[in-house]
Amino acid sequence: MRFTLFFLCAFFSFGVGHGQSYLKNGKYNRLGLQGKYAVLEVSSSNVMIEGGSGFLGGLTTRGRLYNNWGMVYGIDFLNINAEVASSGPAGLQDENTTYTLIGAQLNLLASYGIIGQNLSFEIGPALLVNGKMALKDRGQESNIVNGYTTLTAGELQEVSRINPFAVVGLTGGWENVRFSVQYQYGLTNFFGNLNDQDFTDPIATATDFKATTSVISGGIVFYL
Repeated sequence: MRFTLFFLCAFFSFGVGHGQSYLKNGKYNRLGLQGKYAVLEVSSSNVMIEGGSGFLGGLTTRGRLYNNWGMVYGIDFLNINAEVASSGPAGLQDENTTYTLIGAQLNLLASYGIIGQNLSFEIGPALLVNGKMALKDRGQESNIVNGYTTLTAGELQEVSRINPFAVVGLTGGWENVRFSVQYQYGLTNFFGNLNDQDFTDPIATATDFKATTSVISGGIVFYL
């Protein structure tokens, strides 16, 4: 994980410096503001969890490198929801526990111009650094996670804080305004940190937690 983090950060830093050099040379390089509607999907055999919706928004830069090839890099702020099937502390009423995931995502994508500057295909890595999967309503902290006897909704908050993704997408439009659609697939165990917790629940699935994540997003970019 440390090597992955170092590699992505170094790659991102190289991209920024390289893109800025093209800007100085007068090549096509644009800074943009983007906002995207995002849908999170989480798959786990340990917990009945459903991803929710949210948004990505931040800064992005698009630079031309060689012929039809270019580079897109930037940083986005992420705010997205998820729900876990649970019941009240007394086990008398089923209710979904709602969580919010907040973080910042670095991305560095190779871009190929299918139709000049009007339509491009993009692929590359992204790195999400996030906080815990925080309860939206602190009153649900003692809810019991469905399928368990003592595991509470509050104990599920400590998800992995560094999550790399593989990204593919399409961007189309004009020089100053573009529309973007992306698919991101998580490369590591989103529930990895839960395995470091000392849960007392006797259910066998209260160990070896695993979850995969993906994000589908679509939005608009305004270039300055």
